[in-house]
Amino acid sequence: MTADGSGMPDGTHRCPICSDPLELWPRHPRAVCGLCKHEVTDEAGRPLEFFNTSLGGGFGARYADTGEPRDSHACVIRGVRCRADEGRFGGIVIEVIDKVP
Repeated sequence: MTADGSGMPDGTHRCPICSDPLELWPRHPRAVCGLCKHEVTDEAGRPLEFFNTSLGGGFGARYADTGEPRDSHACVIRGVRCRADEGRFGGIVIEVIDKVP
């Protein structure tokens, strides 16, 4: 098992932020692991939550501390700019858009 509880991959692909091994999703090669997803904030450091708006999908974002809606896909994890979006078959995928220092 990996740290985020997913099945152990072959070790050739790693989270671009924390280097935890993960399964490679060819459609989302810069996706972050489940643990890093829990550290997502806005540019000012305010915690965010992303979710599907219905059973059929859709993308929603809100501030985790107040539930206030947020109209943006932009987010930050450990100082690295990322983008959250709806996955192809539902769920939320967060991908790194900057080079990791």
